[in-house]
Amino acid sequence: MSSAAHLSPSAPAMTGAGGHDDRKGPPVADMARIIGLSIPGACMPDVVANTALLHGYADLVSGFALPDDCEPAYEYTP
Repeated sequence: MSSAAHLSPSAPAMTGAGGHDDRKGPPVADMARIIGLSIPGACMPDVVANTALLHGYADLVSGFALPDDCEPAYEYTP
């Protein structure tokens, strides 16, 4: 398994449709089947780890509250 599984922020714990327990990992096989994507069995552990990592990052971004009075950035300077 890749090192991404060790860096993954925790994904939300929910029981999804079909009785999957997301605390064990996202239902990647079901999602792939729904969109017609085939994932080789050898790649599945890394795909699951990466999906869990991305879910954690999405939770971090969506959990970041911005106040209504913050000023917009008019120009980006790296």
